[in-house]
Amino acid sequence: MPEGSSPILESAPVKSAVFESQLGAAPQRRRHRADQIEAAYEIQRNAAIRGAVAYTILGATATTASHHLFPKFKSQTLALKAFIISGFTIFGFVVGADTVLLNHEGRERSEEDLIRGVARRELAKKGILASETEIEKWKERTRERLMLEQSQKDGSA
Repeated sequence: MPEGSSPILESAPVKSAVFESQLGAAPQRRRHRADQIEAAYEIQRNAAIRGAVAYTILGATATTASHHLFPKFKSQTLALKAFIISGFTIFGFVVGADTVLLNHEGRERSEEDLIRGVARRELAKKGILASETEIEKWKERTRERLMLEQSQKDGSA
């Protein structure tokens, strides 16, 4: 161990206040972000499976049709035909997942931009500078207000 270094400091993991803070909106953002990642993963996984199945069927159909229509293709090995079908499958898997994920991220970004725009306008009406912290506080207050209104509506119904 080098002179002047402490074994306690050597073994202690470095923690950042940004990621380890239990105060304010950081833990909520982390939980919300984890939920968003999980939802995006589920959407992407399902789309990848659907795309792979659809393109496998397309590849198998095209390969079968080519086998029966073209004598030169008929003489090709089974391995080549399987390779062609697997290429279709991989293409469907990747394109299906990517297309749906890009659409999902675009919708999420549009919704977040819309919410942030409303927050900036309402904060500007109150004379508050719309910083990240103020927008998070506004979102939390609005969320609580909407939940209270919903519970009152459910209670009176």
